[in-house]
Amino acid sequence: MLTDAERYLFDLQGYLLIEDVLKPDELADLNRVLDEYDLWNEPSGQDGFFDFWRNGDCQIAAGPLHRFARPFRNIVGHARIVPYLADLLGNQFRYDHGQAMLMRTGGGPFHLHGGAVPWEPGMRFQVAGGQFHCELLVVQYALCDVGAEDGGLCVVPGSHKSNFACPESFAAFEKTGPWLKHIPQQAGSVVIFTEALAHGTLPWTADHERRALFYRYTPGHMAFVGRYREDGCEMADGGYPQPAHSAEGDWSRQERRILEAPYIWKRADTIGQE
Repeated sequence: MLTDAERYLFDLQGYLLIEDVLKPDELADLNRVLDEYDLWNEPSGQDGFFDFWRNGDCQIAAGPLHRFARPFRNIVGHARIVPYLADLLGNQFRYDHGQAMLMRTGGGPFHLHGGAVPWEPGMRFQVAGGQFHCELLVVQYALCDVGAEDGGLCVVPGSHKSNFACPESFAAFEKTGPWLKHIPQQAGSVVIFTEALAHGTLPWTADHERRALFYRYTPGHMAFVGRYREDGCEMADGGYPQPAHSAEGDWSRQERRILEAPYIWKRADTIGQE
């Protein structure tokens, strides 16, 4: 459950930084598996990482995370994060999609996107009756330290409630100023933000590789991504994240509820059940 201070700051800024979420052994396991996957040499469209994207030679993203090895599936419903998801999305929240993002020195920027204007379906942010009503919500895990001058995730605090569109010169980083906030992080920390917040990526200048995981969640009644494959090779059991998409049958009951397909009628709460 959000504290009063966190509730105030999320409403004000559109994001929260939460320190020390991942333990050292969790971090080590996640980074070890990424080393084994060798994503930089993974061609687009190959089975296993069919959600694969490049931005030049120094930035890649690969997923979907719910098909990765167990260390990545362990944090789909991380105990520290679930209470935030319930407060921000409602008790019937679900996991929608996610990717790992890697950047090397020289990785270029990715323009600001999101923001309250122009309105886009699936990215709503609203507070009514003292309750948050978010649609697409992002949980970004830092697997490496991100210093103040390193680059990476940046946001325009408060833009999730803006009444005007972000100017093109701002979105393309042609003009920057105090409205643009870079978010330094320590390895193991998390940034939770609404997709309604204008956000983007600054060039990566650090000597070490940037490693970040983006898990995206929605209320239980909606999906943002309905199909994962863009090559027409759909799985027989459909495109929503499902426990069956992993060869291992070791999903917990709560994780299975988090992966449940979207619907409304008589949907059970995601949390608080055994």
